[in-house]
Amino acid sequence: MSKRILISSAILRCSVALGAVLLPAAAFGQAVTVAEPEEDEDDDRIVVTGTLIRGIDVPAAQTITLGAQDIADVGASTTIELVNSIPQIAGFNARFDADPRAADRQQVSRPNLRNLPGTSAATGATTLLLVDGHRMVPMGVDQASFDPDFLASGALQGVEVMTDGGSSLYGADAVGGVINFITQKSFDGIQVDAGYDVGDAYSAYKLGATVGTSWGNGGAYVAYNYYHRDNLLNSDRDYAARGQWNAAGTVLSPSGSTCPTPTSSITGWRFIPSFNTWTDSNRAGVTVTSVGTPCDLDSQSSLLPELERHSVLLGLSHDLTDSITLDLKANYGESALTYSRAAQGDTFSERTPTISTTPSSTQVTVPGSVGVFPVNAVSFSYGVNSGYVHRNQTLDLQVYGITPELTADLGSDWQAKVTGYYGQSDSSRVLPGSDRTKLAAAFAAGNFNLFNVASVSPTLVADITNFETAGEAQQSLVLGRLIIDGPLFELPGGPVRVAVGLEYNRDRAEFRSGDVVGGGLSALPFRIATRNVKSVFGELNVPVFSALDLSLSGRYDDYSDFGSTFNPSIGFNFTPFEQLRLFGRWSESFNAPTALDATRTANGRFIPNATAGVPDPLGERTATPTRNDVLLLEGAGGPLEPQTAETWSGGFELSPTDNFTIGATYYDISFENLLNAVNPTLASVVLLNPDKFISNPTQAVFDSYVAQVANSAQFVGINANDVGVIIDRRVANLDAARLKGMDFHANLRFDVGEGDLDLGITGNKQLSFFLTSSGASVDQLKFDVPDYNLAAHVGYSSGGFRSRLTMNHTGGFDTNIAVAQTKVQGFTVLDLALGYEFQEDAGMFNGLSFRVNVDNLLDTNPPVYRQNRNLNYSGFTLGRIVKFAVSKRF
Repeated sequence: MSKRILISSAILRCSVALGAVLLPAAAFGQAVTVAEPEEDEDDDRIVVTGTLIRGIDVPAAQTITLGAQDIADVGASTTIELVNSIPQIAGFNARFDADPRAADRQQVSRPNLRNLPGTSAATGATTLLLVDGHRMVPMGVDQASFDPDFLASGALQGVEVMTDGGSSLYGADAVGGVINFITQKSFDGIQVDAGYDVGDAYSAYKLGATVGTSWGNGGAYVAYNYYHRDNLLNSDRDYAARGQWNAAGTVLSPSGSTCPTPTSSITGWRFIPSFNTWTDSNRAGVTVTSVGTPCDLDSQSSLLPELERHSVLLGLSHDLTDSITLDLKANYGESALTYSRAAQGDTFSERTPTISTTPSSTQVTVPGSVGVFPVNAVSFSYGVNSGYVHRNQTLDLQVYGITPELTADLGSDWQAKVTGYYGQSDSSRVLPGSDRTKLAAAFAAGNFNLFNVASVSPTLVADITNFETAGEAQQSLVLGRLIIDGPLFELPGGPVRVAVGLEYNRDRAEFRSGDVVGGGLSALPFRIATRNVKSVFGELNVPVFSALDLSLSGRYDDYSDFGSTFNPSIGFNFTPFEQLRLFGRWSESFNAPTALDATRTANGRFIPNATAGVPDPLGERTATPTRNDVLLLEGAGGPLEPQTAETWSGGFELSPTDNFTIGATYYDISFENLLNAVNPTLASVVLLNPDKFISNPTQAVFDSYVAQVANSAQFVGINANDVGVIIDRRVANLDAARLKGMDFHANLRFDVGEGDLDLGITGNKQLSFFLTSSGASVDQLKFDVPDYNLAAHVGYSSGGFRSRLTMNHTGGFDTNIAVAQTKVQGFTVLDLALGYEFQEDAGMFNGLSFRVNVDNLLDTNPPVYRQNRNLNYSGFTLGRIVKFAVSKRF
């Protein structure tokens, strides 16, 4: 981190030299005044999301736009939190960042339009994120998606969301739709912002500045933001407790095992001593007895990790000639996340008896009858030993990029735009662990007392715990694109307009990971993969007559690794009269495997006493009940193919009066070739995928699977006679899904006294969602999934004052996995926003604004969802958080 600290200090000094007081995100509702671009709204360079043609609305599709005032009213502290205020996104009214429990696998929050499946299995995303209409370099150790939180929020002008497949224009990843973050083109003056968030056991603050100037034929600005939030523990929120519910559903008890006071389980292997040898036939049964009291380890883990982030964006625009304009954007960002946790511990098991093992006479409880051969599994904490040094899990991200763009007026309303981009990211994670090989050796030598860890040599404990699971990914993107657009000829309804383009992308990923001594990752080599993509695309807008427009677009992409793909789109807008618009669209789209996918390898996990959780519909394992260990293969499963989708949508927009609008959109998505891994808990999956479940493997078969994983050294010496089943859960193109749903919205504005009253509602209803996983089709909406999201607001503004009350509601659902619970209630949160901006005649207060946002005004907890050893709540909230902010523009 020392290099990054130096970089951050340099940025800070530069900002001070500019004469700016450092501050954060006015654009995230931390101040009323949002820095607006100093540009002509009729600028003919403007192209909206969902089309490549200037001067037309998004054809045949629904677009959601968050402007400056909308962003301020939401009052989000991060860009991801802002995006998740949209009901069509899966994170609505739920966790707005990556789940801390999966921080060693999920480092980047990826917005998911339409709640498409397979997000956790793929490194890429099914919702395409753009910045000013172009891709950005992917980020993450195990992901390959840009994190919009690294945009300097002071430079954010708005967000546009297209909720239809967009591969015909933008290529890969636009299956659920496209989210385009629009930064301002210019800024003149100085704006400084500061904000402070406070709640129960929680606080955060932000500082930032935007400084810019303009000249006769151009201008430049720089925006800098700093954000810091505290670590919030599970114990800080009552609803976040995890553990075991009793059958009545009234008691939640902790279930942690690696406690300061050791816990253990004794497995009794029954045998008939009259047999001369220990064979499968006289292994008459198994009993397991727990010893010790579980402890609450989850309470000491992060509900929300500590975060520190710096973001910078530089913008420059200059007219080189009367017909050629240069726009340049450059961005830099870095962040550090720290995930707290309880003191490290381990579970250590004596070896399961093998067939050749014969119990001694001292292990026979009643000579000549049934006896017991015990095997101990002991769980303990290293924290009681003076040699233990506590380390938390960490995640560090860094990204930078530069985007030069030339726009040329070709005459006769034709325009050419050339865009270049280069970006690079560096992502690293560290999960402290223990060297179990050294632990086993110390135990075998009699130097490690599992039941009295405090008595173990501190030097030995320090040596065993100087170990970590670490990973690092360096990703880069080179992009070059040319788009030419203009009118072809006139029809009665207007000019036929066309856009054609060429694009080249070069993705490179370098990845390394492993179980190493502390800091040992740097000694491992990178695995490197490079991909080139060459694309040609076009769009045609045909106004057949004044009431009917047709839109056709298509894109051909040629990938250097898996081949080519063509994705078309056809749509129409029909306006039978001025107040009504009808639209429809059909399109194909895809999500390609990323360059990072090509660097990933498989890993194995050995899970003792776990076969009881794996269905055995053919009874293959009943003859050998003592073979109850599981070898699980995870990670990459070989070459992957693109996930593909076909989308139908249609809807209407009705404005019976100037101040009232209502509309709805229906969609139908068929999603094929999904990346996933088999679900080992379903008997139907076991039956349909026999090649993924290998029962009673021989030693040769076991060794052959171990040889296919990167961490094979961990499994040396394991006797295959203890293994009941090998499960191959490596990611592959296994699944398919069919989703249907409805978006709806209504808005009413009218005058009240000297102000304006604004009422609005927007939402999404999932009508059906069937997932065919490994050959078994399951209704995803039947159990454990909410099927609708709803946001409603009432706002009032007058002069410099503005207020808004927002209700976010997620529907309840039936459950068949919770303990003593069949229904999970819906979740409703109320947010309040109040702001005042001094008017232009306010003298020294001109440009000054204040804002107070109260998230979760009523301090409502998420509904209870009784899942043993899992999250015991549905939805997510930090509780009541009050956000104060001030902004001043000079």
